[in-house]
Amino acid sequence: MSLIVIASAKGAPGASTTALAMAGVWPRQSLLAELDPLGSDLVYRQVAPTGEVLDPNRGMFSMALAARGGLTPDVIREHTQHLPGDQEILVGLSRPEQGAAWGAHWDRLGRVLAAPGSTDVIADIGRLYPDAPTMALLPHASLVLLVARTTAEDLAHVRARATAVHQRLAAAGRRVAPVGVLLVAPLRQQTQAADAAIRVLAGSGAPVQVAGVVAFDPRAAEQLAGRRRGRTHKTQLVGSVRTIVANLEKRFGIGQAAEESVSAREDLEGAAR
Repeated sequence: MSLIVIASAKGAPGASTTALAMAGVWPRQSLLAELDPLGSDLVYRQVAPTGEVLDPNRGMFSMALAARGGLTPDVIREHTQHLPGDQEILVGLSRPEQGAAWGAHWDRLGRVLAAPGSTDVIADIGRLYPDAPTMALLPHASLVLLVARTTAEDLAHVRARATAVHQRLAAAGRRVAPVGVLLVAPLRQQTQAADAAIRVLAGSGAPVQVAGVVAFDPRAAEQLAGRRRGRTHKTQLVGSVRTIVANLEKRFGIGQAAEESVSAREDLEGAAR
């Protein structure tokens, strides 16, 4: 029903951790899709509900061949796996060379992921740069969230990237999804961080707003990533993401009827061609 794209504008501020936490607390059925064309590594740190390791060859890599013949929600589901808690995941590519197999299929993938259905998609696309093939996903997104630290240089990159994305899609006559910023900062500094970010973003007229603050919680991040054992549901990180998710529908209309999305109106048979 909704395609939520999560990306970073610079470095590794915690976009993958945020996507994982967001999928885990999402109020409806969700699919966590690892769509970083440069490769993902969650498959090597997570396990299936049975305790067995995930299959690195089942996911985006195995679906590349199917994409040539046509993509539908059912085809995508054939290539997904599950994490503990029955979280559905589309495992990403393991190395950049595999991304070439997707070629021009990213636009088609975006259409299908945003098509009407009972499952919302939380897509981690890694770093968003001008020539990234995942730019083709953005016209189909209900919301684009850029994860950033609160340093001046990080906010400057977010401002520049949000403006560039808006201009590029608008110039091409494509739908422009709303863009929000998720700041990673200690919760005790969330008010100051948000105020500073608002000033930086508003000063340039960038079409982006602060969507919330993700708690800087290294221990919880390692637990979520599978590097450390422990429960995460009561951690500051997960609690902050839960608050953000609760506010997304009110602020950005996430979860509204699928017919409001351009991608949702795409005919699936046409998307499969």
